[in-house]
Amino acid sequence: MTTPSPQNTNLGPADLLRNRLTSGRGRLAVIAATTGVWVMDLLLVHHLKSREVITPNLGTLVHNIDVIGTIAFIAVTLGLTISLFRGHKRELFRWALAYLLFSMVQVITNVLSMVASAGSQRGGGLGGLWDVAAVYMESVLVFMFVYIFLDVSTPGGAFVWPSREGEEPPEPHIIDYLFISLNVNSTYGPTSEAVMSRRAKLVMALQVLLAILMLTVLIARSVSSTS
Repeated sequence: MTTPSPQNTNLGPADLLRNRLTSGRGRLAVIAATTGVWVMDLLLVHHLKSREVITPNLGTLVHNIDVIGTIAFIAVTLGLTISLFRGHKRELFRWALAYLLFSMVQVITNVLSMVASAGSQRGGGLGGLWDVAAVYMESVLVFMFVYIFLDVSTPGGAFVWPSREGEEPPEPHIIDYLFISLNVNSTYGPTSEAVMSRRAKLVMALQVLLAILMLTVLIARSVSSTS
């Protein structure tokens, strides 16, 4: 029976997750996550344009952001891949931060474009509200990845993970961060996990504001669709 090394026993939940994401199959998960976020936004914007949910005035702006996003995705994916497989963690976090910031800009742009066109559609029934749900889920997923990044990049972790009495805090899972993001998006407040990072608190405040805007759009579009 092998005894765990002191180096590993002193690691917190966020440290364990960071080590897993920067080695082995975890590196592939990071690349897959960046690809998934980019594809999700690309498909969503394409559908919003085809259904004429985005007004022509904002269409050019959204298109330009998507073009820049595609270039950023290619550059960041290359940077992430090189940093991951060479073990350059500092460069890895810089690339990840740049991409997540731009992903948040894309979410903000989609939400604002829907706010601008909230009262432009009449009739069609409640079935036409699918795009609001799509933007809502995009916000949940993007901020989920942001919380993962904040947790693994903050010394000691951005969150305090609860555990059973007498047990060590477990290594967080992607479902835990999804739970946090869903709660912030729906209940406008933190979950059972305590938030220790000021940066995480600011990000949560931004997500709450976007959620309120999406709720406003949902109400306005619901009234327009049934009138």
